[in-house]
Amino acid sequence: MADFDPWDPYRDLRFAGTREHPEFGSCFIAEGRILVEDLLAAGRAGRLRVVSVAATTTAAGAARALLPEGTELLVAEPAALSELAGFSFHRGLMACAQVPPPPSAATLRAARRLLVLPRLYDGENLGLLLRSAAALGLDGVLAGPGPGLWSRRTVRVSMGAVWRIPVWRVEDPWALLADWKAAETGSEIVAAALTREAEDARAWRPATRSALVMGPEDTGLDAAQLAQCDRTVAIPMASGMDSLNVAAAGAILMFRMVESR
Repeated sequence: MADFDPWDPYRDLRFAGTREHPEFGSCFIAEGRILVEDLLAAGRAGRLRVVSVAATTTAAGAARALLPEGTELLVAEPAALSELAGFSFHRGLMACAQVPPPPSAATLRAARRLLVLPRLYDGENLGLLLRSAAALGLDGVLAGPGPGLWSRRTVRVSMGAVWRIPVWRVEDPWALLADWKAAETGSEIVAAALTREAEDARAWRPATRSALVMGPEDTGLDAAQLAQCDRTVAIPMASGMDSLNVAAAGAILMFRMVESR
């Protein structure tokens, strides 16, 4: 700890993933007033451990009143904060928090509306899907390999959904998904795919306990993955378009899941 600079987690943030802290281990960065204030509220409620807040001189006063106990406040001029982060930073506040432990297996088994992402490649799509899942009231997200759940960009695009909704990251989500399905009779696994056999999403009536599987941005779900699903749904396309972005399609299908609850 003697050689640790508390400013280190905030250096060169443009493509930052998690940062290692000598006392708190793996940590993530949140940026922007709204997101940091939400993070600080979670810290005060005991749901997260907020290590420090980096604030511009003008934002420091308001931030000081919101700090959870034990959180360090670091203050710098705006130009110095931008130089530290590695890009022009105008939002006034950043925060460093400890990555929380993953939710329990029991929480996964209890989920009635689940989003499953076996693989994604883009952190922005992951963040948008997490945000939609949280906003629409899903019970959790089961994710396979892909962008870091706690990377700066995923956290920012998710607007804090990554700590608001249970999220599991595993190498093989299909194994956990099979356990989830076996936990209760009548559970279904539904693939989102533009196949000839796919059910029109407008007529889709999800089961009482349903998991929606979204494939990667380039190829979607392959034949072996589709074979592990009980049904396939698709959003009809118009105007000569062949598909929607995975985050847009996911939001529409998740809304269908929850409106039929």
